[in-house]
Amino acid sequence: MFAFAVVVPVSARAQMGATTDIITGTVTRAEVNTPIEAANIEVMSIETNVTRRVRTNAQGRFTVLFPDGGGQYRVTARALGLAPATVMVVRQADEDRLVVNIKMTTNPTVLAAVTVQARQNVPREGDRPAPGSVERAMNTDQAARLPLDASDLTQLALTAPGVVSITGSDSTAAGFSVAGQAPTANNITLDGLSFGSAQVPQEAVRTSRVITSGYDVARGQFSGGQIASTTRSGTNTPQGNFTYSLRDRSLAVEGEEASPASQGFNQNQLSLGVGGPIVKDKLFVFGALQLRRREDVIPNLGNADATTLSRFGVAPDSVARFFDLASAAGIAPRGILANDRTGDNVSGIVRFDYLTDGGQSLSIRGDYNYSNSDPTRIGTLSLPQTGGDSRNWGGGMAATLTSNIGGRFLNELKVYGAVSKNAGNPFITLPFGRVQVSSDLGGGETGVSSLTFGGNTGLPQAGKTNTFEATNETSWLSEGGAHRFKLGGLFNVQSFERDVTTNRWGTFSFNSLGDFAAGTPATYTRTLTPRLREGAGANAAVYLGDTWRVSRALQLTAGARAEGSYFGSTPAYNPAVAQAFGFRTDEVPTEFRVSPRIGFTYSLGLPEQGRFAPPSWIIRGGIGEFRSAPSIGLVASAAGATGLPDNESQLVCIGANVPVPDWNLYAQDQGSIPMQCASGGNQYLPTSLPNVTVFANDFAAARSIRSSLGVQKRFAQRYNFNLDFQYARGVALTGYTDVNLRSTPQFTLAAEGGRPVYVDPATIVPTTGATSVLGSRKNGSFGQVLATGSDLASDSKQVTMSLGGITGKGAIFNVSYTWGQTVDQGANGMGGGGPFGGMFGGGGSFGSPTTVGNPNVREWAPSNFDRRHTMVGTVTYPFSQAIEVTAFGRLSSGSPFTPIVGSDINGDGARNDRAFLFDPASTADAQVASGMQYLLANAPDAVRSCLRGQLGSAAGRNSCRGPWQPSLDLQLNWRPNFLGLNRRLAVSVMTVNALGGLDQLLHGSDNLRGWGQYRGTDNTLLYVRGFDPVTQAYKYEVNERFGANRAGQNGITLPFQLGIQARYTLGPDRFRDMIRGMIAGGGRGGPGGPGGFGGPGGQPGAPGAGGPGGFAMGGMNANPVQSIIALKDSIALTAEQLAKLQPLSDTLAARNKALGEEFQKLMKDAGANPDMGALFGRIRPKMEAAQRERAATLRHVQEILTPEQWAKVPERVRNPQAGPGGARRPPGDR
Repeated sequence: MFAFAVVVPVSARAQMGATTDIITGTVTRAEVNTPIEAANIEVMSIETNVTRRVRTNAQGRFTVLFPDGGGQYRVTARALGLAPATVMVVRQADEDRLVVNIKMTTNPTVLAAVTVQARQNVPREGDRPAPGSVERAMNTDQAARLPLDASDLTQLALTAPGVVSITGSDSTAAGFSVAGQAPTANNITLDGLSFGSAQVPQEAVRTSRVITSGYDVARGQFSGGQIASTTRSGTNTPQGNFTYSLRDRSLAVEGEEASPASQGFNQNQLSLGVGGPIVKDKLFVFGALQLRRREDVIPNLGNADATTLSRFGVAPDSVARFFDLASAAGIAPRGILANDRTGDNVSGIVRFDYLTDGGQSLSIRGDYNYSNSDPTRIGTLSLPQTGGDSRNWGGGMAATLTSNIGGRFLNELKVYGAVSKNAGNPFITLPFGRVQVSSDLGGGETGVSSLTFGGNTGLPQAGKTNTFEATNETSWLSEGGAHRFKLGGLFNVQSFERDVTTNRWGTFSFNSLGDFAAGTPATYTRTLTPRLREGAGANAAVYLGDTWRVSRALQLTAGARAEGSYFGSTPAYNPAVAQAFGFRTDEVPTEFRVSPRIGFTYSLGLPEQGRFAPPSWIIRGGIGEFRSAPSIGLVASAAGATGLPDNESQLVCIGANVPVPDWNLYAQDQGSIPMQCASGGNQYLPTSLPNVTVFANDFAAARSIRSSLGVQKRFAQRYNFNLDFQYARGVALTGYTDVNLRSTPQFTLAAEGGRPVYVDPATIVPTTGATSVLGSRKNGSFGQVLATGSDLASDSKQVTMSLGGITGKGAIFNVSYTWGQTVDQGANGMGGGGPFGGMFGGGGSFGSPTTVGNPNVREWAPSNFDRRHTMVGTVTYPFSQAIEVTAFGRLSSGSPFTPIVGSDINGDGARNDRAFLFDPASTADAQVASGMQYLLANAPDAVRSCLRGQLGSAAGRNSCRGPWQPSLDLQLNWRPNFLGLNRRLAVSVMTVNALGGLDQLLHGSDNLRGWGQYRGTDNTLLYVRGFDPVTQAYKYEVNERFGANRAGQNGITLPFQLGIQARYTLGPDRFRDMIRGMIAGGGRGGPGGPGGFGGPGGQPGAPGAGGPGGFAMGGMNANPVQSIIALKDSIALTAEQLAKLQPLSDTLAARNKALGEEFQKLMKDAGANPDMGALFGRIRPKMEAAQRERAATLRHVQEILTPEQWAKVPERVRNPQAGPGGARRPPGDR
């Protein structure tokens, strides 16, 4: 019977760890059902062609461990006096181990059915999902076929439903959010061990899995999502890949008026990976190397043209005047030019694997990475001099030892040691300067922007991190294999030293070009007494779990994970802080937590018999708690802010206390940069106080309580529909409380609904409206005293619908829609994830949540990571054996944002005050009324709606929404079959921003809609221009570009560009092996091809284009009628029956021969490495016909035989779908 297999997209690995398969079972004698001792067992991996051998024990049991075996195996049993038995085992769903029970007889054994699966997504690769998990996987071959960077794990994560994209910058990496948690709550592992980078050589990765919900207690150190990648290992067959990709500006369509803000980029990337045996079945090696250089234009004030400046919201004449004033001040605005940024990246991985005769295996892996960027940290409205350069480099060594102890106990030990370094230097050593400019942009629109110059507030910096991690897991298989108990542990220790002082050389802020010309800054701030921060910490975990095969249909996983953290260094003790606030500066948390989890997978509609056919329905779900490791960067921050004299302090100068800048003097003598305020001014306001950071009593590691419930329906043999519900409650998220804030308001702003202000109105500078945080202190001996606590929470709900499948013509598709809602209390960077919270994922800052009142009071509102609607789709359409087109697209609704004021107005020291939305009909300020009227008439529809709904009140946190963010890219893959290439070479042409190209084609360069662009929003609504001490009211200017997100208004546009890629494959022709095995019968059966792209939800998704069928035939030449004739004596066939059976056998043999010849011709025409989707569309009808003919023949045979004779025919002959060894699977033998 034809059974097209739509199977688990992540190829549910039966494993003890991240990369090791467990094959276990019992060998018995069929006649008496007794165990066979000392039977020789050979298990050969179909993927790697590696064979491992063991003997059965006194109970007839055997267990074989296969590192990176691939999920498809040929198992052969031999015993003295008995006929050899060979069976095939293929993973189907959430098997925790592969159970193979073999019955041996004295009669010649008909080979068990060889099943060729059209496998979904990642065939064989990736570790198995635990019952109830929701995840998606992709291997390197699949990623190379899609228009994305296969070496960037973050991009791969965005192919999963419900994952929220977080845009990066030149100084911060892009990330993603899962279940409403911050990117720092995620964890990346490589071969089951924490890995500190999202970049790996493309050809080194075997499979990457994005786990958005899972209940295996072995997984930890995250409360968001996890990317679990495995590296490739060598096999018995030499193989490899070589990939070169090119991006060139000449292939970009930049429009009629190309500008620095809308140019393409150059990139050359070479990635290669090759491996093979050193000693067959014993020692293997695989190595991969990737080299990349990228060059792109950095838009800045030094190269911006008039059109670009207008899009940035500043008039060209304002910039020209700024240049003149900067030159007059001795700043030399064109002294440093930086048009092109060059980024180099080198990464490499080498891996050795050694297999022993005793069932052990040892894997050793080394990795190295280096990257640089020159220049970096240059803003679009900055002079190039504000930038610098950066470098990152590091490497590590890992080892994995897997052991089989007596066939019942399995152990896997992993260790990893790594070091990473970074350094960055500014171009010049000067204070940073900021000039606020108001420009008439024409058409009645006024834009407010900040032009920057001088040094860089974030440079120089340097650091070093040492990491050591060890894990060990011991598991025990119960008699019969129904249970697998596992006990494991993890130990991770990190130490670091960092020089990350911000604002080392100070910052001057000017409210206008006039103030800049007069040399009268509004404020001057500087971090004093910078320190080298050092720290260390350890994180440990112990877990106990069980995976229980309750029945053939039901699998459960349950257990608990106990985790704790310890910080190895403590800050110095400051008794003054303890006396004033009740906090000890030398106390750091030691945290411990037990997290229970349970998950299940229940299959409905399983065939009455049969090992390989997938179920019609799958129900999955679970609930559990997940804990992130706390960031050791939090302790480093506390160590640098104890309030003692040798610790950092903040200098704040406003009004007449601001020093008069002398840029020429600063350039000649760094020691002349001010370290104190000027004399004069308000004598009641301190200018410099030490800051303090302590830990609150409630501090704990961030956690999330997660639950999910999903259902999958397979229909028409080729399609899967998934519906998944997920809920996550984030708890103990990191938040900050300023315990030195004088929470009693000194006055309120009557015109702004009674907004409280915590500084004396006499300390606010009337001409600029500048305030000082030092004026809102309860204790005048200290500045901010931040208590780091865990009092924040989040709440996330998601519903995902997905559909995947393969059409009759071989087109593979996967589409999903996710509705989500996430609210939180302002936890935008709650720390955690990775071994120690991504080192410095310490939890945003005191000013992360916006406020309209007391910043220490928590408030629920939409999260920054809230995206109500997200759609993701991948499509592969084969035009022929040589040509296919793939597409990857995402569409997400707008991210929330908050209208804010451009400076601190309540005096708490944070630029996080929400704007009051003045009603133009009632406000007394004519300038503000005019600006609001302009916005209400001209802002985008969503922005106008947000403003109108809140007129006359302070804005709510994240009360506005940005525009929808679409992206779509295409890739054309061509595999020629001439010049001896045999389809081993794939030449690809891919797009960068295909939507942008379509936008330009349809609307022209002057009327773009902004398709395919990242359309960020300007969330600053009001800028402070002064303060009226009489009315006690601020004077504001309305930013008429508030919420600007229309085409080009964010300045930078990504043009449509073409890229070229070539990928050459070395190694075995698996397709030919598959066809030969099908024709010959009893052979390997083939590995099932490359599979389709990620199935939704981590459960059976779209069928892959893997093998040509999912049918079990024992080979094209398999003839069950001839097998029955061979049993004539044992089943007592009569001469008359033999006369009727022989013609049936001859007819079936002739049909098998014709079909085999047809497949041989198809194999010849297709060449090596054909497009399996196109091939399947041609083969599938022939296979279905062959299966129907075979089934009809067997029905005729049953009519010829008596019921007694038919009952004596082995099940594997009567039913090609019988389980291995010809026996029905007992309950629990999934």
